[in-house]
Amino acid sequence: MLETVAFYKDYMVNFNQDNQKGKTNEKAKNSKKYGGALENDPNAGRKKKKVSGKHSRTGKFLYGLRRRKGKPENVERVSEDTTEEYSSTTRFLESSLGIKSYAELAPYLAKGVERVMAEIIDCKPTELIITPELICKLHKDAFGGLFPSWAGRYRDRDVVVGKYNPPHYFEVPVLIKQYCEDLEYRLSLVGPKPPLSDILLETLAFAEGRFLNIHPFLDFNGRVARMLLFTLLYRLNLPPVQLVPDEKDRQGRTEYLAALSSADNLDLQPLISVWKRRLDKEIK
Repeated sequence: MLETVAFYKDYMVNFNQDNQKGKTNEKAKNSKKYGGALENDPNAGRKKKKVSGKHSRTGKFLYGLRRRKGKPENVERVSEDTTEEYSSTTRFLESSLGIKSYAELAPYLAKGVERVMAEIIDCKPTELIITPELICKLHKDAFGGLFPSWAGRYRDRDVVVGKYNPPHYFEVPVLIKQYCEDLEYRLSLVGPKPPLSDILLETLAFAEGRFLNIHPFLDFNGRVARMLLFTLLYRLNLPPVQLVPDEKDRQGRTEYLAALSSADNLDLQPLISVWKRRLDKEIK
């Protein structure tokens, strides 16, 4: 257990040093571009912690891959999670800083995710039990400074994710409860520091695919999924992995999109293959 904590902390420190310069430049660029409109960080005064951009994907490839439907003039409808890059002219959210473009808010979303993931590794792996309360806490702690009225709360309306219609909003509480119970049972069969087995791959694919299939929050479901997967890997004493393919990896991104689409239809096999490739790169 102590080796796991040390590994993750060393991992975070190393990658933060590598990424800090790029993040600082990006922040300065955004501040200049938007006239310094985001100088007032809603999380100012909170304890600042850092976590690896490689695993959380909170750096350059923050935005993810899949496009969500929504109209810019309707801020609440646009507040759906993204797995596709959005330009500052088409993606707007109502935040504690006012109505801002997604690009303007992106650095602050990244900070929230980093802070939460740093807090995760301050816990003992055995304490990290997957519950509805934990999932809502991840969302609230990461995004509550920007969206205090709905961060940490399940969505209160139906949404459309590309061509996929997630479950009705009133089904979400029961589905998330069932999801957590199912996931915990699967984890009990896997055990800590498991070998690269079929049951491990299926458990991780289920954790990612089913969560995104339910789509419990109005926005940032992809980020919560990545925080949740970070939690699982840490708990299982497995190395962090790259969860979103690099921008230049067109084939990887295409395969990942296809795997997510299959998972939307409850077919986890393509996502299982994705997880095998992810872990093969890190487990020697």
